[in-house]
Amino acid sequence: MHIKRLTAGMLAVLLAVVAGCKSDYLDVNNNPNQVTAATPQLVLPDALATTGWYLTGNAPSGAAGSFYFLNLWMGYWNWSGNYSIATSDKNYQFTQGFNNSVWTSAYLNLKNYNYVDTQAAALGQPLLQGMAKIMKALHFQLLVDTYGDIPYTSALQGTGNILPKYDKAQDIYDDLFKQIDAGIALLGKGDGTLNPGANDIMFQGDINKWLKFANTLKLRMLLRQSEKTDRASFIQTQLATIKASGNGFLGAGENASVSPGYTNSQNMQNPLYGAFYAINGNPTTLNNQYKGNLYGITFYKSTNDPRLGAYYRPVAGTTTTFNGTLFGTTDVLVNSLVSDVGPGILKSVDQRSPILQSHESLFMQAEAAQRGWITDDPKTLYQSAITESFINVGRTAAEATTYYSQAGLNDVNWDASTNKIEAIITQKWASENGTAPFEAWSDYRRLGLPAAVPISQDPSTTVKQIPLRLLYPTSEYSNNAANVAAQGTINQFTSKIFWEK
Repeated sequence: MHIKRLTAGMLAVLLAVVAGCKSDYLDVNNNPNQVTAATPQLVLPDALATTGWYLTGNAPSGAAGSFYFLNLWMGYWNWSGNYSIATSDKNYQFTQGFNNSVWTSAYLNLKNYNYVDTQAAALGQPLLQGMAKIMKALHFQLLVDTYGDIPYTSALQGTGNILPKYDKAQDIYDDLFKQIDAGIALLGKGDGTLNPGANDIMFQGDINKWLKFANTLKLRMLLRQSEKTDRASFIQTQLATIKASGNGFLGAGENASVSPGYTNSQNMQNPLYGAFYAINGNPTTLNNQYKGNLYGITFYKSTNDPRLGAYYRPVAGTTTTFNGTLFGTTDVLVNSLVSDVGPGILKSVDQRSPILQSHESLFMQAEAAQRGWITDDPKTLYQSAITESFINVGRTAAEATTYYSQAGLNDVNWDASTNKIEAIITQKWASENGTAPFEAWSDYRRLGLPAAVPISQDPSTTVKQIPLRLLYPTSEYSNNAANVAAQGTINQFTSKIFWEK
């Protein structure tokens, strides 16, 4: 097959592969002329590409990506002064219609992974099936972390299941560990069976990296629960399983990222780069809409961080001036006076789309080591994570060493940092600008770090708090009313995910 012909924009076509003419949860296929069957190895690459779009890119319609709003909340980006935005987008008082694509796009792509899972099982293809199970766990983890209780056990059951019940978030998390373990077991049975090779656009059929990715996803989910004392026993049991596997975690140079063969053609660019630059090289509307946030810019300046010029571009007409405004400010600046999103985020039309980056894995390992969960040296892991974050945005290992060796600089220099967990999370936040705001938001909800991330400056912001979750989407209240109503009244400021403090 020619992978370069596949793009994230083919999601609707892939849905046809899964659903055919069935009546099913989130089934939007009404075209009887679309294909209704495909091999799992054909569906896998586009499902992976769609995950890449989901985490960092723009929708095929041209709308803002699923999590762009979190770059605003977490102090990375701000709205441009050239644009007027709805007050509800500035004061967190959003409705059920806010960013519904986070929900709908996840479930649509889960159907694709579920198709790979079931069809690979029927065809005796354990490697493909194991990959699909792990990716299903990733998407369900993101949904739980965003909404709490969600449809899970009955969400992907097929024909006639249009009103799936909601499962408890903690129960889903517990089962996701079982699903990942099942995926790992399948990957271990794959010798001599079909390896997707190049059709695996994340690891090119490298099963050892898939095994590390699975363990790293587990570690992320365990760290989410770090502040819940009643989960301590569960955490230790899972850590023992990870250790016994001998597979380890993603390390230096081991980014979980995807590329179906992005090129400078319509709907075939990298979805993040293509959100900001048209194929003729001109800035898009989103490029003019999202600009640097003063909080992020100030942080990188104050810590003498060379990544400043990777995350932001200098103000037009200058080479060293970086400027921005705070989210929600009424004193916004016109585009010519603020910094654009930088070249370390928007590298090229064919850059890979990150799913779980090497520096995130190393920061998580550093936190786990500092908590005594694993036996590795937390300082070494912390410094390795910073180095990887530099490399991943086009800076050098030497620059990273100079940066974290600055004497006496709290939350930068390991030995000078008075709170090691705070230093790890602060530097993790500094590494996730533009590409992993969901992880920054999750750490902020879990630990309240970085503590200085500013609340929206808009005068109408009556609740001085970054939301804890999103609201269930409008479609659920329209199409699955009884089940969503059973969840009670949901509030973005008080309805917590089970692992939140």
